[in-house]
Amino acid sequence: MPRVLVRWALRIAGAPVLVVVALLLGRAIEDRGMPDLEPWHRTAPAGEFRASDLERGFGFDDYRALEDRLFEALDAYYLGPEQAKVQSGYLRYVAGGPSDPRTFTPDWNRSIEMVADAPRGGVLLLHGLSDSPYSMRSLAETFHREGFSVLAMRMPGHGTVPAGLLDVSWHDWVAAVEIGARHVRSRIAAGPFWIAGYSNGGALAVFHTLRALEEDGLPAPDRIVLLSPAIGLTPFARAATWYRLFSWIPAFAKSNWLSIQPEIDPFKYNSFAQNAGAQIWTLTEAIQERLARLADQGRLGRMPPILTFQSAVDATIVGWDVVTKLYDRLPANGSEVVVFDVNRTLDLEGLYVQDPGRLLAHFEEPGTRPYRFTLVTNRDRTSSAVVARTTVPVRSVPLDLAWPPEVYSLAHVAIPFPPDDPVYGSATPAAGDHHLRIGALALRGEEHVLAIPAEQLMRLRHNPFHAYMVGRVVEALRGGGAP
Repeated sequence: MPRVLVRWALRIAGAPVLVVVALLLGRAIEDRGMPDLEPWHRTAPAGEFRASDLERGFGFDDYRALEDRLFEALDAYYLGPEQAKVQSGYLRYVAGGPSDPRTFTPDWNRSIEMVADAPRGGVLLLHGLSDSPYSMRSLAETFHREGFSVLAMRMPGHGTVPAGLLDVSWHDWVAAVEIGARHVRSRIAAGPFWIAGYSNGGALAVFHTLRALEEDGLPAPDRIVLLSPAIGLTPFARAATWYRLFSWIPAFAKSNWLSIQPEIDPFKYNSFAQNAGAQIWTLTEAIQERLARLADQGRLGRMPPILTFQSAVDATIVGWDVVTKLYDRLPANGSEVVVFDVNRTLDLEGLYVQDPGRLLAHFEEPGTRPYRFTLVTNRDRTSSAVVARTTVPVRSVPLDLAWPPEVYSLAHVAIPFPPDDPVYGSATPAAGDHHLRIGALALRGEEHVLAIPAEQLMRLRHNPFHAYMVGRVVEALRGGGAP
């Protein structure tokens, strides 16, 4: 009997048997409505990195060699021509198909390094949960153009098959970040060391920095850039752990999954493992424990400046927590949080499930804060043109950008990507480009017909204000201040 089952059996000891039976039956009925599991949902290539490897002296070269072995093993998951006809040619595991990651150069599912000849500094880029280094592609190119050596690190369990997230631990991610940080630091001698992270990568960037404040010998960043950081999670992003009580039973294998969807995205898993949600939730709790301990010890004064970009509404993270649980604890070190407002030309206040005004009202409360706040919002309620309204000093700067007429807000998955992104952008693919342009899908038709949920197709996949965001990062790299 698996040890996890023993632990859960002890936890429910004394509970009425009927309650346990009802849970099992309810889950069995729910599982029957989920799609069938594919091979990439059941098992992952053997030999993925684990935190224990770090204790054996693993370095970045070892990590790259391990990745080579993992990606060679992916051949076994690719469908033959006849199988592809039966399922879908858009699956990422169809060789040469529109979503085959191997048809991109480079394959951004792997760790990507861009070495500068005479680096001004170095940056470690950390992607989000269930995606890949591709989500850091734009920032990687930006930093490299500015003379930085760049490492966009693939986190364990990612870039291969969704089953890679069934048994990964957040400790594995933390250990991989340490390997990446040490490698970048070794590349740049005395130059500044930055860490930039998106979503779960943002949480890992903060956690690594907190570790470096406590543990001697860890490379501490000189500055941090965060995109929609997972400091706090919405209830939709959390995952329960009680499913482990019976998910090891073959008949309940689907219980390992919060959702099972066709894998048509070349650089992000569409299916979401329960364990992935449990791990990111535990990571956010570990961050809060470290923040509280360091605050009590008076050691947060050594935190480097943080520049954060996030949306006023987000279905994955709690923007309120980014401010109250992280920023309000920072020293006055030049940190800034940039919030992208909702489109105020669309009078949708009565239709929002989330209140976009709650986060913004926090900054209007009286009192001095140790950081600067910038709101990217409509010039007024009659104009789609946007301005950047900044505190300290108070000013409003017009931007040469505007809300697209059909967009009412940004989305969690949109923040890192430019409008012309070849996968998530809105532009029509160039002639001869056969790749699936996920961001350009704007489909209308009958409900319950497509295998992809309608809300997935509706979700904005790129950032209309990406140019402003990148411009702010470049200003920081060059030592500039407010826009």
